[in-house]
Amino acid sequence: MTPTSGLRLGVIGAGTIAEFHVAAARRSGGRVTVAAVCDVRAEAAEKLAAEVGARVHTDHRAMLDAGGLDAVVITVPHALHAPITLDAAAAGLHVLVEKPVATTREDALRMIEACRSAGVVLAVGHVLRFVPTLRAAASFLASGELGGVVVASERRTADYADPARPRWFLDAGMAGGGIVLNVGTHSIDKLQMLVGSPIVEVTAHVSVPEHLSVETEAVALARHADGTRSTISVTGTGLPFTDEAEIVCGGGAVRISRGEGVWSFRGGVATQVAAPEPGEMAAAFAAQLTDFARACAERSSPEVTPEYALSVLDVALAVYESARLGSTVAVKGQS
Repeated sequence: MTPTSGLRLGVIGAGTIAEFHVAAARRSGGRVTVAAVCDVRAEAAEKLAAEVGARVHTDHRAMLDAGGLDAVVITVPHALHAPITLDAAAAGLHVLVEKPVATTREDALRMIEACRSAGVVLAVGHVLRFVPTLRAAASFLASGELGGVVVASERRTADYADPARPRWFLDAGMAGGGIVLNVGTHSIDKLQMLVGSPIVEVTAHVSVPEHLSVETEAVALARHADGTRSTISVTGTGLPFTDEAEIVCGGGAVRISRGEGVWSFRGGVATQVAAPEPGEMAAAFAAQLTDFARACAERSSPEVTPEYALSVLDVALAVYESARLGSTVAVKGQS
C-alpha cells in the first residue's frame, strides 16, 4: 500500500463476481484501486480493466511478476484457488479468495500455511457476512429477545444447469462438486451465523442428474455444537428462486427472506426487524473489501478468517461423505 493509491489490487478472473469487486473498489473512496486485471480470456480482462484504467494480463504469474500490487482478489474456478493463492503468497501479496476457500481440506490448509509463512493476509469471500439484513438478523437473534434458538432451516433454489452459468460449474474436477459447494456453502455460512454455533454433524443426501457429473439437489440435517438442529435444502432444478431462512427460538421465531427482509413473530404479532435495501449485495461487497483493506493495512485478521472458511468447507465435505456413506458424519475439525 502507498499513501497516494491505497491498496493496489489485482483481480484474477474477470467474470460476474469480479465485476462486484471492481465496483466495490470504485466505491472505496481511494482506499482500494484496481491496478491490474487477469483472465485467460483476453477480451473479458480487457473489458473489465477498461472500467478502471487497469493493465491487462492473461497469465496470473505474469501479473504477479509485473509488480505494482499489494493484494489480489481471486475469482476463478474453485480448483484453481489453491495454486493461485500459493503463487500470490510467494510474491508477498495479500489474498482475498472467493468461497469456497478450496475444494479439499488439504488445499485449504496449504493456503493457510503459505499465507501465514509469508506474513500476508488471507481472507475468504463469504460475502453474506456483510449483507445488512443478515447482520441485522444475527444481531437480533444474538440479543436473546426471543430466547435461545431451538431449530433452524435454510432453503435456497437456483437453476443450476442454466446455460448462462459458466461451464466449469458443471465440471466436477474444476468445481470440486455441484450445488453443495457453490450454493450450499452460502447456506452453511448463513446457518452458522444466525444460530451462532458451528455445525458439528450432518446427515445428508445429494442427487446427481444422469446427464451431469455434479449434484443439483441436496438436503441435510445438521447438529450444531450447542445442540441446535437445523436443516439445509438446496435445489437446482425447476423451482422459482427462493432464498429464505427460518430460526425458531424459545419465545418466537425469525424469518429472513431475500425479498421481504427480516421479520420476527411472537405471540401472533409480526414485526419487521430490517427491511430489504436496494443494492444490498453491492453494499456487502463494498463492506467486505473495506474490511480486507483494513486487515491488510493493520496486518490483522479479516472478519472472515481462513480458519472460519475451512469450517464451512468441512461441513460441505461432510455432506458429500454422509451422502456417499448413507449415514451420519462428524464434521472434521469440530468433533
